[in-house]
Amino acid sequence: MKTKNLLFTLLTGLFTFFAAQAFAQTTENEQEQKLEQDSLKERAQGDKKRLSDLDSQKKAAQSDAKTAKKNSKEADRIEKDASNAAKEAKQASRMETKAQRNRANADKQAKKAARAVEKSVNN
Repeated sequence: MKTKNLLFTLLTGLFTFFAAQAFAQTTENEQEQKLEQDSLKERAQGDKKRLSDLDSQKKAAQSDAKTAKKNSKEADRIEKDASNAAKEAKQASRMETKAQRNRANADKQAKKAARAVEKSVNN
C-alpha cells in the first residue's frame, strides 16, 4: 500500500508538473499572440494614417497645380495684352511721325503757293 500511495503521489506530481508547464506555455503563447495582434493593429492604423496623409497631400498638390496653371494662363494673357498694346503704341507713333511729316510738307507747299501768288501779283 505504501508503494501504491508513493506511485500514486509520484504520478500525480508528474502529471501536475507537465500540466503546469503546458499551461504556462499556453499562457505565454496567448500573450505573444496578443502582443503580435496589437502590433499588427498599430501597424495597420499607422498605414491608414500615412495613406490619409498622402491623400491629403496629393489633393493639396493638385489644388496648387490648378492654381499655378490658372495664374500662368492669366500671366500669359496679361503678357499678350501688353505685347499688343506695345505694337499699337509703336504703330501710333509711326502714324504720328507720318502725320507730322505730312503737316510739314503741307506747310512747305503752302509757303510755296503763297510765294507763287505773291510773285504773280507783283508781276
